[in-house]
Formats: sequence, structure tokens, C-alpha cells
Amino acid sequence: MIKKFNELDNNKKILIVVSLAVILIVGIILYVYFKNENSGFKNIKENEDKELVYTINSKKNKDFFIDVPYINIKGDYIKSVNEDINSYVEEFINEEMVRLTYEYEINGKVLSLVIKVANYNTDDVPEIYFKTYNVNLDTLVLLSDDYLLRIYNTNYESVKEIIEKRFQYFYKDLIEQEYFDEEECEYECFLENRGVEDYMDDVSYYIENGKLVAYKPFVFYSIIGEENYFKEEDLKFIIAKEES
Repeated sequence: MIKKFNELDNNKKILIVVSLAVILIVGIILYVYFKNENSGFKNIKENEDKELVYTINSKKNKDFFIDVPYINIKGDYIKSVNEDINSYVEEFINEEMVRLTYEYEINGKVLSLVIKVANYNTDDVPEIYFKTYNVNLDTLVLLSDDYLLRIYNTNYESVKEIIEKRFQYFYKDLIEQEYFDEEECEYECFLENRGVEDYMDDVSYYIENGKLVAYKPFVFYSIIGEENYFKEEDLKFIIAKEES
């Protein structure tokens, strides 16, 4: 039989009242937080009914598709950023065998956008490209690579070392999994097959879940069949796990 509230002892009454108060306070805090977040974005949005980044142009052709992002923020500066995005995707938009997608995240006051391109209009292997934009939502300007590395207390030399060590791991792991041996392909041969002349070529930075990551495109197809080994995530290198 369920007891009425006035039939409970004082300790149980206090526990119930405190629990209800905690639930109410947490609810108010969450309401205020999300209201302020939405209000803040609403103030800078060009179109209040759209997400902060949305697809402005889309195209699909069998297994290939193109989704062009648009940064939904007012102002001439962001307008020029969107023009740069359009300029970047222009060479791919009318191609038949291209996959162009994007992802974005908001970390604190930074909006990060990455455009991913896989171009299959090639004689040999698909060409991979990345383009990133990191926008300060307070100042509404792009953050430079130098600034991103500085706030994560790192530098280009450290980025290079991380990428180099990861490629060295790939090489040793491929040998262990018997894709080839060292006599068939030394490390320099492996890098050549990946199309890597400089570890820092075409590196793009992005903030994901508070971590600084670097996108580094490389060739993952060859006559040996490494495309069965590499995954899309292998093109992303974690540079720093937490902001300093």
C-alpha cells in the first residue's frame, strides 16, 4: 500500500523534497543554458530557421554524391568564406564520379567545418582532398593554423612528428599483416606508394570533441591491395587531446 506524503517519517519527507528541488534546479539550469545557446546562435544566423551550417546544393549520381555546405552566419566576412567554399567545390560540382561531403562541430566558441572530397575521375586511384574552416563565433573571423596550434600548446614540428610516427606504424603493421615484406618495399617505397613527399603537405586542421586533429590526404590504393587495410579514419591524425 502506497503511503500518503503526510504519513511518511520526517527523513523520507526531507529526501523527497530535496530530490524534487534538485530536479527543479537542474531543469532550470538546462533550460537557461540551451535558451542562451540558441539565442546566441539566433543572433548571428542569417536564416534563423536553418542550422548554423546546412546543405545549400546537393547532387546524387548512383554511388556518388555532392553536398555543398553553407555557413549560416551574417556578415560580409562570412559571406566571403562561403564564396571561398563555392570556389573550392566548383571544380567538382559538375563531375560525375565525385563524393563530396562535409562535417561540422561547435566546440565552445569555435565552429569547425571540414569538406571531404574523393575524386574518382582519375586513371589510377581516387584523389582525396580536405578543406577546413575554423570560425571564432565571437569575432566571426577564421582562426589561422598558427593560432590553433598555439592554443593547443603545440607547433608544426610536433605535428610532423605525430604524422611521421603514424605512417611508420602503418608500414610496420602492414608488414606484420603480410601485405608485403621489407625486401619487397622499404619505408621509402611505402611513402612513395602513398604519394607522400612531405608529411606536412596539404595538412588541414579541425577541432573535434575538443581535440585538435589534422587531416592528411594520402593514396591508400596500390597493386598490393592496401585499400583493404586503410580506413577513412586513418586520414585523420590526433594532434592534441585537450585545449591548453
